[in-house]
Amino acid sequence: MIQAVVDTNVWVAGFLTSSGPPARIVDLVLTGVLVAIVSPAILREYEDVLLRREFGVPADEVRVALAYLKIPGAHVVHVDPVDLPGVCADSDDDHFLGAALAGGASVLITGNTKHFPAGSWHGISITTPAAFLRTLSVEGA
Repeated sequence: MIQAVVDTNVWVAGFLTSSGPPARIVDLVLTGVLVAIVSPAILREYEDVLLRREFGVPADEVRVALAYLKIPGAHVVHVDPVDLPGVCADSDDDHFLGAALAGGASVLITGNTKHFPAGSWHGISITTPAAFLRTLSVEGA
């Protein structure tokens, strides 16, 4: 099983379209194929952003996904993130990388790779949804 931190922007894009790489990432997490690594701050951010009216994401769908993510188990790893001030270009993203480090993630999936260290950091691959899915296709072939 691949353990991953999924940036909020991937969840938003995944909920806004039913197809495409972000939607596939959301499906992989919600079916337990990808083990999500989350922290309290990540869960709060998911909820705060996904329930914004301007996105128009159905609240019931968000609540179902959040309920799934809030219960630790084989499908979700809950961590207290490592404090990494100033590692990311956007300091608001430091907690995602801190959770990835604390949870032993192999990958951080984001639509904003420019906010994170390039390519990989401390063994954590930092990649887009499309690039991650291509990697899965190669490994599964």
